[in-house]
Amino acid sequence: MTEIVIPKAFKGLFEPMRFKVYYGGRGGAKSHNIARAILIKCMQRKTRVLCARELQGSIGDSVLKLLADIIDEYELHSFFTVQKATILGKNGSEIIFKGLKHNHTEIKSTEGVDICWVEEAEKVSANSWEVLIPTIRKEGSEVWVSFNPKHPTDPTYVNFVANADADMMVNKVSWRDNPFFPDTLDVERKRLEKNDPKAYAHVWEGDFDERHFGGIYATYVDTARQQSRITPVPYKDGVPVITAWDLGRSDSTCIWFGQMVGMQPRIIDYYENNGKDLAHYADVIRGKGYKYSGHYLPHDAAHERLGMNSSIAGQIKEMGIDNRIIKVGSVASRIELGRNLLKEAFIDDTKCRDGIHALTNYQYEYDDNKGRFKDKPLHDWASDGADAFGYLAQAFLLHAPKAVSRPSRVSHGGGWMG
Repeated sequence: MTEIVIPKAFKGLFEPMRFKVYYGGRGGAKSHNIARAILIKCMQRKTRVLCARELQGSIGDSVLKLLADIIDEYELHSFFTVQKATILGKNGSEIIFKGLKHNHTEIKSTEGVDICWVEEAEKVSANSWEVLIPTIRKEGSEVWVSFNPKHPTDPTYVNFVANADADMMVNKVSWRDNPFFPDTLDVERKRLEKNDPKAYAHVWEGDFDERHFGGIYATYVDTARQQSRITPVPYKDGVPVITAWDLGRSDSTCIWFGQMVGMQPRIIDYYENNGKDLAHYADVIRGKGYKYSGHYLPHDAAHERLGMNSSIAGQIKEMGIDNRIIKVGSVASRIELGRNLLKEAFIDDTKCRDGIHALTNYQYEYDDNKGRFKDKPLHDWASDGADAFGYLAQAFLLHAPKAVSRPSRVSHGGGWMG
């Protein structure tokens, strides 16, 4: 067994503290050192570890391989057994892996966790944090957080850095804190520093990404903040509410709630969930207590499917939620409508915080072969809420055509899925 060396910057992982936060740019070896510390903790005493991230479509998306590689590197197989979806220690230690966004019920039922490590935490929504943190409730339990900051408004940065409490150990680390930083990476670091200082600041120094690299709505969200249009936006009695939905099957179902007050679009609420039946969303709509004038669904909600007595739109209508189908044009036209809405709308900063987080992180796919962004958006955790926002923009047009300007050129080819 080879001795495991932990750099000085990560010694705090072995001191008691409820929250341990490590953030910064590339080269600091955050993930590797946290993984090493977890394995040491598991060998020292029986420890139950939950390794979590916002999205985990399969075990391949988790840090299991990283931990398994370190077990190989340090010849720890006499102590650890690496299984398909779990790592077990001979003293009863256990390391398990879960996604947060689509597993709220399962996360809530996870018991006896000593350490919860949340990796790539810049992607974690405020709702996921609200579900996770009360779950890690064993006496003396800890939450370890690692991430590369992207936007100053991301919930993880806001909660654990900008508004850090006394029970949080917060460390910004970089390549300078890595005594094993390789010469090959140092050459790449210096090249980027010379050629693109803004990219360098984000990638290597862990500063915010001021470039909005590939972002679709990020600059528009920033402008709305600068103009104080992301702010408390109360529900106005007597003004009807419209909703726009993106219907998830394997993904999330997202619903935006808007009001047109005079000629001013106001976005007062947002709801997102996964794995729930249609009755759940109907209950959410009724439970808000708003007076509605229309519920807008994407075109595939009208499609009949095998094994279903009626379409999704029909089922929702049977539950007392009258709705209309949006005949969506191209993805590009929907994005342009969304941008136009962001130029005018007031958005509630609390009730819509996870929706705003999605809009900020919505981006185009990158073509590694051609070295440029594609014309279509990346389908990831942010795209569900962003798609629903595009439908809301169109719903505002249908509801009050003069309130939101139309894009100068709108193509009506293609489907809403992109």
